Amino acid sequence: MKKTVTAMITVLLAILLCGCAALFGTGTENTKIDLGASEIYTSSELQNAADHILAEFRSWESVEEVYTLTYCGDEKAADNLEYCNQLNEKEYDQCVVFESAFLTSGSAESEGFEANSRYDGWEWYLARANGGELEILTCGYA
Repeated sequence: MKKTVTAMITVLLAILLCGCAALFGTGTENTKIDLGASEIYTSSELQNAADHILAEFRSWESVEEVYTLTYCGDEKAADNLEYCNQLNEKEYDQCVVFESAFLTSGSAESEGFEANSRYDGWEWYLARANGGELEILTCGYA
């Protein structure tokens, strides 16, 4: 009987902890993603880049919810390739720029954000070389 009660309590605690993680993690399930139209990138490539950004958001404890994620277009991507090449020691031949809007959590100040605030126009710069995977180089306000 004692072992059964202990096992039940252990299972309940595990469920509770999983539920708390779901409740307090960064919300990206309802993020509106706008991939726009591109003559350079396929929708699959842009979706992969968006997924990469959302995964990065989910790793931030300071963000409560991501509202939007929007591809800024081929022209902005082309205009920022030189900038991307200055950020890293790699030579990139393609880049993409996304813009996001999100809400920070009450503990955001510990990561350099204002707590419980909405951030609009937060940009993400990703680049690649020789058709490789797009990697996040930097993000923030330009």
